[in-house]
Amino acid sequence: MKVRSAVIEAAEKYLFHGLVEHDGSRVPLAPGVVRIEQGRNTGEGREALIAVLSNVGMGMIAGVHNIRWTVEGEQAVAFYELEVTTSDRPVLIAERFRVVASLITEIEAIFFAQPPSN
Repeated sequence: MKVRSAVIEAAEKYLFHGLVEHDGSRVPLAPGVVRIEQGRNTGEGREALIAVLSNVGMGMIAGVHNIRWTVEGEQAVAFYELEVTTSDRPVLIAERFRVVASLITEIEAIFFAQPPSN
């Protein structure tokens, strides 16, 4: 499998199995994975991140849409819209993944939650 497709495949498992389905056990996380959100460490280590994903969004995440990928080597950035049940407008996200030997070692997320339309 080419590096680009392997990186995207691992990251998509995080987006769909982890965020949408809340099943971090199906995400290929490295033992020492680190997740940074808006500049803050929000999970360190595979088991800790699986626990975070089981509670992420408390059922508010309804889907991931309009994904655009930029990939260079083992690094990928996904630009996407996160559909949430609490708003009629998506959350806009840029999320960087580092994938080594098919395991996610780093995740860095920056997002913007749009105010609801009137």
